[in-house]
Amino acid sequence: MPAADDEVDPTKGLSLDPDQFHEQQARREKILSMQDAIRPGRTTPIAIRFDQFTLERLKALAALHNTGYQTLLKEFVVERLYEEEKRAGIIDR
Repeated sequence: MPAADDEVDPTKGLSLDPDQFHEQQARREKILSMQDAIRPGRTTPIAIRFDQFTLERLKALAALHNTGYQTLLKEFVVERLYEEEKRAGIIDR
């Protein structure tokens, strides 16, 4: 169903099926809450270098998610670590 002219279509621009998107969002939130439960509020600042194109892409995607680009980057790293730990058998599936 198309959105009215003054409404924002939340699925516009998504490459995933909306149900898949929401499932992945829920998984991200679960992973981040697990991390926060293990080490609440403990972060260490680091320096990381990106080319300008990658940084602009990250910032644009973060804006679509209504979050900061550093927060989004942290979510990406935590999610990928979780997937790699599952693959390596470090944690249960």
